[in-house]
Amino acid sequence: MTQPDNRNFHRVQFFRLSKNQGFIPVWVFNRDGDADSLPALVVDMSESGMQVLTSFEEKIRHSAYKLRILDEGEVQMDMPLLHLKHIWSTPEGGMHVRSGFSFQNIDRDTVVLVMDRMKSRDQQYIRCTLTPIFTV
Repeated sequence: MTQPDNRNFHRVQFFRLSKNQGFIPVWVFNRDGDADSLPALVVDMSESGMQVLTSFEEKIRHSAYKLRILDEGEVQMDMPLLHLKHIWSTPEGGMHVRSGFSFQNIDRDTVVLVMDRMKSRDQQYIRCTLTPIFTV
């Protein structure tokens, strides 16, 4: 028996790979050149936050991050920079870690704009980088 889904917001799934009974290997996590940033993949997103996958070796060590969506050329897409608060992380299958984040200081129109642009992409996965925000 499955538990009912008690989410407050509808989630949009982005990591939707089906590859001849296989899976995408770890190399999808590519660095963007910033030593502080973590390469990641967007798994899903709602109006209140998002979930991302990072490599098992990469650890979420801070409470606040900036998220940049990358195109296939590893260049930042023309989208607003998203500020996120880390809520939870859990290892999955020994290959990656799934982490949940809530949006910080973002209005609903910006969230809708980002979701629409992400859904209209041709790629089956969405690369991003998480860069810690160091507060004083």
